[in-house]
Amino acid sequence: MDQLLNIKYSPRQFVFRSSPCSKQSFQSEDDRDTALSFDSTPKPKPKPLLGMNAMTSQFENEDSDKSSQKGESVPKTFIPKLSRFSTQRVITMNEGDKDEEPELIDKDVKQSSSIFSQIPDEQTKNIEEQLKKIEEKIKVNPKLKQMKSKPMSMRNFKKVGESKEDKLLDHPFRHLIFSPKIDELVFEKHLIVTQRGLIYSRKCLKGPSEEFIEKKKVTLQKINPKKVNTIFLDLDETLIHACNSREIPTVKLKQTNEDGSDIDVGINIRPYASYFLQELAQYYTVYIYTASSQSYAQTVVNYLDPLKQYISGILTRSNCMETKNGFFIKDLRIIKDLDLSKTLIIDNLVHSFGLQVENGIPILEWHDNQDDLELKYLLEYLIEASEQQNLKEFNITHLQLDHLIDYIIKQ
Repeated sequence: MDQLLNIKYSPRQFVFRSSPCSKQSFQSEDDRDTALSFDSTPKPKPKPLLGMNAMTSQFENEDSDKSSQKGESVPKTFIPKLSRFSTQRVITMNEGDKDEEPELIDKDVKQSSSIFSQIPDEQTKNIEEQLKKIEEKIKVNPKLKQMKSKPMSMRNFKKVGESKEDKLLDHPFRHLIFSPKIDELVFEKHLIVTQRGLIYSRKCLKGPSEEFIEKKKVTLQKINPKKVNTIFLDLDETLIHACNSREIPTVKLKQTNEDGSDIDVGINIRPYASYFLQELAQYYTVYIYTASSQSYAQTVVNYLDPLKQYISGILTRSNCMETKNGFFIKDLRIIKDLDLSKTLIIDNLVHSFGLQVENGIPILEWHDNQDDLELKYLLEYLIEASEQQNLKEFNITHLQLDHLIDYIIKQ
């Protein structure tokens, strides 16, 4: 589900547009009138995927991002306005490139200390400064020392040429995009979208009553009951993109509605989606959680997992909390016997998991870029998380989403 909150967070306002088929802009509880704008520019036909199989398909998106939404003011200085944006941008990187595995902070400290006597004095000063920075980070967040690896913000991309080309390497929130390379404009838009969703979630969004949650309670089945970790995946702009009439889909499917009628739907499948699901199912019980209709979601899932080997179940719009202005929020508390310390949820918009931000991972929005590598590198993070005792704490420490709320994004 893709709904976006547009809050004027600084004197300079950014307005981004996305296609009518993109997810719904975020809307607050305010009843003020706002305007929607669409980008009518036709999308180019996506290039065929090279390398690993990246699944593709087409649908008329029924997610909540289709309708117009309103913005809600937060602090006095924040003026809500509705906008839609697209963070789509070409990401280029060689197919075989991989980032280096992160190491323990303590190990870095010991290794750096052990070579002091073996290097010239002028280099010693630089290493001492790096050690101080590491120690300061540990003091600020002691949990970093307890984790198996360094936070994603400290990942070391050492492939030849990468460190020189990545101007964002030292950015405090570079880790919110998992690919080793990313366009600066794409990164900036992703930060803005994520920040707005966080502000809405933390300062505006109100959870449902206990009575409502009890009425919505559902029991989910597992393909493998022995798996203790659970993950919920969004569909639109996360795993797939539903194409509108002006776009050329890579896969065409036939959707059967509840009344028995059939409609043709078309989608694009994000690169590495098939590989992502296959690998992820080895570490997690995987569910789809979308704000789309049951018939649409089932059609997509039947294509993504035709043998029902990886996806254990589907939660749809009827399982979401709808705000008075028509937003659909995914509340994990409606799932019976779900341990939130062993659970993660992935969506391209933060407000979708706004009631459980600690469990959420905001993935970069996707439409048709066949060079996209987010799922491939996100998988590394998820596998590492699955090895932790508390996935929720691991996610809080590594993503540090709440720190982004007050961060001033340079525009």
